[in-house]
Amino acid sequence: MVESFTDFINSTSGLAIKGALAAAFLDFAFGVFAALRDGTFAIDAIAAFLRKHLVGRVLPVSLLAIVGYYTGDAVMIAAGAAALTAYAAETLGSIYGSVRPPAASEVKEVDAAVEVNPIPQD
Repeated sequence: MVESFTDFINSTSGLAIKGALAAAFLDFAFGVFAALRDGTFAIDAIAAFLRKHLVGRVLPVSLLAIVGYYTGDAVMIAAGAAALTAYAAETLGSIYGSVRPPAASEVKEVDAAVEVNPIPQD
């Protein structure tokens, strides 16, 4: 029997996907804030973020979690949930870096060519 979409969203897989998407949105919002603050904002960074984070990381692992849920494969569900949780944790670290960049006293020697908030590249 095919379960409803609401059942899926409330499952472990659905919660992991929601957490990863929320972390990605927050990372995007705080990244834009940090780039505007540092004067490094570039509009093409938005496309790079979407391509790298959502299409390159969240979507493939979300598909793994979705297929695992609807096939009932516990290994796929666990792998998808673990990967999505790891992505969310990594992304929360990025958000922390956007909110609290290192203080001047914490930076030993900064090369003039190093940007504080670099534009994502492929």
